Amino acid sequence: MRRMSGPATRALHDRLLASLASSPKREVARFLPGGRSLDLDTFERRILGAERRLVRVGTASGRPTAVPDTGQLVLLSCRNIEPYLVAIATLWKRGFVPILADADLARAEIADLVRTFRPAFCLLDRRVDPEGGNAEDLGDSLTGLHAFIPARRGAARPVSGLLANGTVLHGDAAVVRLTSGSTGRPRGILATAGQLLADARHITSAVGIRPADTIVCAIPLGHAYGFGHVLMSLVLQGSRPILLEQPLPALLLEALSGPGPLVFTGTPYLFSLLLQAAGRKKLKGLRLCLSAGAPLPAELSRACKDRLGLPIRTFYGASECGGVSYDRSRDGILPDGCVGTLLPGVNVTVRAERGGEEGAGRLCVESDVVALGYVPEGSPELSAGRFVTGDLGRIDAEGRLHLVGRADRMINVGGRKVNPVEIEAVLREVPGVRQVVVFGAPDRHRGQIVCACLVAARGVTREALLMACAPRLAQFKLPRRIEFVERIPVSPRGKTDRKTLLGLVARPPDAPARRPQSPRFTASPHTS
Repeated sequence: MRRMSGPATRALHDRLLASLASSPKREVARFLPGGRSLDLDTFERRILGAERRLVRVGTASGRPTAVPDTGQLVLLSCRNIEPYLVAIATLWKRGFVPILADADLARAEIADLVRTFRPAFCLLDRRVDPEGGNAEDLGDSLTGLHAFIPARRGAARPVSGLLANGTVLHGDAAVVRLTSGSTGRPRGILATAGQLLADARHITSAVGIRPADTIVCAIPLGHAYGFGHVLMSLVLQGSRPILLEQPLPALLLEALSGPGPLVFTGTPYLFSLLLQAAGRKKLKGLRLCLSAGAPLPAELSRACKDRLGLPIRTFYGASECGGVSYDRSRDGILPDGCVGTLLPGVNVTVRAERGGEEGAGRLCVESDVVALGYVPEGSPELSAGRFVTGDLGRIDAEGRLHLVGRADRMINVGGRKVNPVEIEAVLREVPGVRQVVVFGAPDRHRGQIVCACLVAARGVTREALLMACAPRLAQFKLPRRIEFVERIPVSPRGKTDRKTLLGLVARPPDAPARRPQSPRFTASPHTS
């Protein structure tokens, strides 16, 4: 196994501890529900305890697997709870490279990630361990987490960008973010410590996040948005977070009712929940509202400004390239689709698409933050400091960036990217399903929702489809609207007619007890 001269990840651990030490009397973080806080002394002690335990993962079951300071991959899937901060700081200190997985993944999705990336071990906060392997308790320092050590089957085989024993070949990698490839299979995005810190500098400078701020975070830290804005602001300059385990209206209101200065990083959906919960209550400590992950309706930002005295400031970025643009306008109210002006050090060009809107095209981002590349499957769309996004956009005469659509089929559910190919594969395995197409439909709160249109035998029910999906897909990937049709609508050119599909789910759903004989079935809603 190749050893590095020094763990590339340790720079992030050292920067985190140095930033916290600059104001040692402040709590490292506060957690809701419960209002627990983590002070610096306790945090450092827990890192030491976690370090002793993580370097010995596998020894309790007679299968030692952890080899510190070598860049081994470790899958981390956890809610916004205390052990998350302890775990990631410890992994960085000992030269492990965390794979930042969603906190809501199902057992089958965890198993798929294990097969794809072959991590040395997994750190999980719930029992979604795949078949085979061993589970180990991690002691008091990481209470709430356990380690899962995958079973190794067959000879070790190199994987492009990775070694089969779970070591990153690129020695500068500090994290692996997750996205979906064109086939629906997961792939990782390799980012270095330097890129993560540079992105944090761009964001904090442009947005105006200060060291003395407290950042209220209801989005997962494992998500690129939560990681880049919240965790990396803590690492870079010690901006303390209040971390919500679940995005519940009562918890949002509790967190934002405290003393300031408070920054709220949310999505349009979370801001809608907040406005409903807050009513006419004044949140005097709140000084900045940031929204990313999904398109922000102008009417929502106006409503926030009317009720709370602050507009919602739009931020746009991607896992592959970090922050791209931000709303610096005077009043904070942008036209729908506008995502502000470019961050410092970021250059965006527009690549025209055949048959596309005049002046618009795929957005190509260049900066020192663009990730190293994808693993295990590379792509020319992410290489050499340049990322060709799947977003279609244009730049207006004032230098503002406008998003006008997607060049691919990816569905954006509140900032979480969902590949319809993955969901279609699950639905096709349901007996009686003959054809299926999964697509995204606009949603004012989540950006988009997952919809499915199916040709199926008469006995196939909506409930059966959801039961097949539930154990294999995270909840945010489950179809919220299901249409049964006699045939999938196609255009005169023989391609799936997505305009007709959107029309099927655009009307308010009825509540039929049985499937009618007509070619189109009234949509069956599913509420998560």
